Amino acid sequence: MKNPNAIRLTAVIAIAILFGFCDAWADPRAYIAVKKEAWIKGEKVYLKDIAAIEGPVRLREGLAAICLGHAPAPAKQRIFKGSWIESKIRSRKCLPADAAVRVPESVVIGRTWQSIREKRFLSIFNGYIASQLKTREADFRVSRFKVIGNGSLPEGEIKVQPVRQADARLLGHVSLTAIVRVDGKIERRVVLSGWVDRFEDVVCTTRSLTRSRIITEDDLGTTRRNISRLPHNVLASTQDVIGKRLKQTLKADAVLLANMVEKPPLIKRGDRVTIVAESSTLLITALGVAQTKGGIGDQVRVKNCMNKKEVIARIVDASTVKVKF
Repeated sequence: MKNPNAIRLTAVIAIAILFGFCDAWADPRAYIAVKKEAWIKGEKVYLKDIAAIEGPVRLREGLAAICLGHAPAPAKQRIFKGSWIESKIRSRKCLPADAAVRVPESVVIGRTWQSIREKRFLSIFNGYIASQLKTREADFRVSRFKVIGNGSLPEGEIKVQPVRQADARLLGHVSLTAIVRVDGKIERRVVLSGWVDRFEDVVCTTRSLTRSRIITEDDLGTTRRNISRLPHNVLASTQDVIGKRLKQTLKADAVLLANMVEKPPLIKRGDRVTIVAESSTLLITALGVAQTKGGIGDQVRVKNCMNKKEVIARIVDASTVKVKF
């Protein structure tokens, strides 16, 4: 027959061992070891970023979420005092009294970073100009390219949006602002600038032309030129020139500018004209003498032969001008 006391002792020992294992499994000793140096990605520093944390799950999660402050700028470093970090840890009520906390005298925290190379900015610059010239043949060259304001960026998805002033011309010296976003947040505004040579067809002369000549289609041709090196009023269509009068003598292959030609005057100073004043119910005419010259649509000064007064009238044809009534 078994000894009842022995049976009781065995049962007590078994229960003690069982509960001892359960306690050890359920509540292992908390241990926090802070690194001397750590590199982080985000804008804020959390304990989980710089320390190894052991212990029950809820304790680990609570300690991991301790915020130690703002992270340094990308590619920069910041030093935290170890005593301050330890005080932040021990201030947590969930931390067991027997928890082991190992913190160095100081902790160096750096911020990871990325950057945009100048080559990518040049590609963005070229792509923007090409997209804006899509209605024409985008024949251009970029030189003397510069990037101002580039620097380190936080890690994440980069998107760059080039922007220019509404009235800026895309030839000669061109400057764009590149808005740099990382994960949707604006991080930098970078200035991209360069010299843009644009090549387009412009109107030129096919032979020498004398002053006051009325230009015909045979007098004109087109040639490919760098319009970035020409005045802004260079003419691109022969239809803008045919039938107009040349204001100066030109050699063959000369590029035509808007100020080199004018409408041939239908009415010259001293010509007798009919002055017309008309409303929906009334038409008045009078004889007059042109005091200035002009072509169709131009405004000229005309003296009324009856009352000798001068009026401003618009040329309708070679013998008629019209005044507002």
